[in-house]
Amino acid sequence: MAVTNVTGAAAATSTNSTTAVTNATSDLGKDAFLKLLIAELSNQDPLNPMEDREFISQMATFSSLEQMQNMNSTLQSMAEANKFSAVSYIGKAIAYTVDAGTEDAESVQKAGIVSEIWFDEKKGTVLRTTDGDEVLLNQVEGVTEVA
Repeated sequence: MAVTNVTGAAAATSTNSTTAVTNATSDLGKDAFLKLLIAELSNQDPLNPMEDREFISQMATFSSLEQMQNMNSTLQSMAEANKFSAVSYIGKAIAYTVDAGTEDAESVQKAGIVSEIWFDEKKGTVLRTTDGDEVLLNQVEGVTEVA
């Protein structure tokens, strides 16, 4: 009976750990994943240990989780740097493209001098020209000094 209980406990641990791995990759971090892996290894059935393939699969999942977190932090820092570099556009002439408003019409290229910049959570970095146009940073195609 003791073996049956251990096997049952190992099966429950395996089921719980699969659910926890799903939660760890979506909500928690790499520390929680490592704690889960250690708990799974220490509570496994000694008569039926985890197979090498399972362990390698879990380590690969951990590695990809760590890489995604690193990439996310890098992208966030790049976005912050890009946002604040737009401040240097104030007083400079920019060239930008805007949609004509209809599907048949082509985009229109315009130019203007940047008078102000603000950061909108939904739109991103917005530049206002002295003509009153609001231009998203990703629409800017060129920047030059005003002569």
